[in-house]
Amino acid sequence: MNRTVRNALRALAVAAVALLALALRCARKRARAVPLSPISAGWYVGPEFVEREGLATGEEPAGEVADVAHFAGETFDPERLHPEVRRFYERTAEYEMRYRANWHRPFRSGAAVASRLTSRIEQLNLPGPGDESWHRLESRFLDIAEPGSVGIDDDPAEPAREDVRAWVRTDPETDEAVFVALYATHHRDGDGFVNISVPVPGGGVDTVMRPENLPAEGVDGGTGIRLTTAPSGDPGLFLRTPLGAFAVPGGQRFDVWPVEGEAEGEPRLRATHEMWLLGRPFLTVEYEIERA
Repeated sequence: MNRTVRNALRALAVAAVALLALALRCARKRARAVPLSPISAGWYVGPEFVEREGLATGEEPAGEVADVAHFAGETFDPERLHPEVRRFYERTAEYEMRYRANWHRPFRSGAAVASRLTSRIEQLNLPGPGDESWHRLESRFLDIAEPGSVGIDDDPAEPAREDVRAWVRTDPETDEAVFVALYATHHRDGDGFVNISVPVPGGGVDTVMRPENLPAEGVDGGTGIRLTTAPSGDPGLFLRTPLGAFAVPGGQRFDVWPVEGEAEGEPRLRATHEMWLLGRPFLTVEYEIERA
């Protein structure tokens, strides 16, 4: 290899390192602009994580949020929401949920390896690729006293996570945890955001989503709801690590909408949770939801 080629390769390597450093710096700066949970996990999460960490206040809320009016903002009018969708968010524990997961290529191989780890730590514990059968979920909610839940950089004038509560979802057949997530809201400039933290070993996977009214085709009485990381500003996907928090080039979208039930015209709910990374979809989770 002559000197010209070596110099060119060296210049490319330096440029690549510089671009990576710049990307990490921007990702770190973006994460610092959003209120994130300070709670992380050890090597095991499981269904008793909240009690084991001494985070529970003793109160047991009924749902994901006390009042969907907390989500109100430019893109979401809670008064337009279908009553059954509103009831689900405010009284979530009173609903039965079934789900199935569909892993997309080219992420299926990585998901198969990751599922061995997630089943051990009992967090993000979804079925691996190839299992697209329906699974039941049981839910319980716990009010959380989240330490350090103040404004960004300890500034009370900045947005903070509010009304933090744990949603613990377990598999009733195995009693293993499927998801253990800390749900909250935060507000900026009059808009409400859904702020979710999933504790993992050494940090957390945090998602901030903007609520939107979602038209419900064929059902009268109101709209569904869409939570999305797509808009600019606070929404996004963030990874908290021992080295700090970073914005991740990925996102999520969660839709809940009413459908007419087969019996007595009672509305039931459906939901989809779509996730993508580097612009490619990697996981879609479908839900069937009805009152217990």
